[in-house]
Parts: sequence; structure tokens; C-alpha cells
Amino acid sequence: MSSIIGIWGEDKACKSTLALSWPKPMVFMEMDIGGFHRACRNLPHLPIKDWFDQGLIRYEAYPLPMTFGKFDPSSLTVKPSKLIVGMKELFYQFATSYVKHLQDKDITTIVIDTATILKTVTDDCYLQELQEKQLPLNPITGLGSDGKQLRSSLIQIEYKEPNNRTRGIYYNAKSHGKNLVLVHHARDEYKPQLQRDGTIANSPTGKRERSGFATLGDSADVIVHTYWDEEAKKPYCKVELAEVKELEGVIFKEPTFEKIDKVIKMVRGES
Repeated sequence: MSSIIGIWGEDKACKSTLALSWPKPMVFMEMDIGGFHRACRNLPHLPIKDWFDQGLIRYEAYPLPMTFGKFDPSSLTVKPSKLIVGMKELFYQFATSYVKHLQDKDITTIVIDTATILKTVTDDCYLQELQEKQLPLNPITGLGSDGKQLRSSLIQIEYKEPNNRTRGIYYNAKSHGKNLVLVHHARDEYKPQLQRDGTIANSPTGKRERSGFATLGDSADVIVHTYWDEEAKKPYCKVELAEVKELEGVIFKEPTFEKIDKVIKMVRGES
């Protein structure tokens, strides 16, 4: 039975290691370059390097393009630019490979590391498409061909398109019978809070939360938070959301797919 799993945590909290424990054959699609190579080693309970050497884990890298400006070959300098370059190409490169993996009967699990970066790429891809509709820019005024300033961000209603693309990525994994493991970064949690001047404003709560697609809980079967216990010197994960509600709040020491799956089957009364 296929499932969608969300994993989030701080850096070096064994997020990728947990993801690599999911059923094989697996393809690991990495945007946050480096996590796979840190995790690709043999542990007492997880022979990850052996799985990779045996071809049970396929690795693909999707590095972010350099988008900080426009290179001027005449002066060998980078000039500031609001034009987004490369995000559309990266998204469609990823999407093309993803569709192929969905159709590959030899793949059981697809890992996206990280879904946080993929969400940014998906949003910026659509913004780049909107910018390209304004080209060419007027060399004197800098305005677009529509006479307006070059778009620098999406407005709220425009997030519908990239959000639909994100949902399509998630739901198509299930429709094709694939496990989809989505690794996420952590970020500061913000909530409306009373300020000293009596106004209400979004302020940090001091807590951390998953960074990425806000409504992942609608499609995910399980969302877990991984963390490293400095005293025990071991990784743990806590189940934050689960289709099997009895699983919520359960903590796993040195978590793996097998440990989580075993508890799910036990709660369901499956052998």
C-alpha cells in the first residue's frame, strides 16, 4: 500500500537517513545538495551504502541555479537583476524525471529532499513564467512590454497555480502506487500576538515548525518531526500527524520505516 510521508527537522537531524529506510527500489531526488552523501553510509541498523552499491537506491541531483544577477562578460562582473532565470527550467527538468519515475514499475519509493526547496522552485517557476510574458523590457524605463514594473513576487491569488502543481506532484504518487517521502527544513513559527503598543502582529513564538507546502496534512498519511538527542547521542522522531490517529504522539528511537510500519500494522490489527 503506497503512502505519503512528511519528514521535517533541523539540519543534521537524520531526516535523510530516515527517508532512505523506506522500501526499495528507491529514487532519491535531491535539491538540497549534500544530505544524501552524508546519509549514504552503513549504520548498524541501516545498510544504506550497501543498498546504494547494489542499485536499490538511485540518486539524482537538482541543484539550484545561480539567480543573484546577470553576468556581464565584457567586465566579468555580475550586475543586479530582478529577472528570474533557471527556476522554470529546473522545475520542468524535475517534473519530467518525476513523471518517468511514476511510470517506472521498478520504483517503489520516491524521495524528494527537500520538498521545502521544491516548493520555492515551483513558486519561482510560475513567477518566471509571468515575468517572461513582460519581456522584452524597455531599456530606458526598465518597464515590461505591458508598460508595468517587472513582477518581483506573486500576489496571494496567484499562488493557486503553483499550489495546484504541488498537489499534483503529491496525489499522482498515490495514484501510481508509489511511496512518496517528502523531507522538509524547519523554520521559526509565527503567530498573531499582542505587541507592547497594543496592536496584534505576527511574531515568532520561540517554537519551530515544518517549512513547505502549508496544507501537506491534507494529503500526507504521516508527518514526523526528527530530532537529535544530545544526551542519548541518538536520533528520534515524533509522529505529529497520522491517518492512524493512535500513532500521533508516538516517539521512535533510531526511527526506520520498519519500526513505524510495524506499529501502524499493530494498531490496525494487521499481521
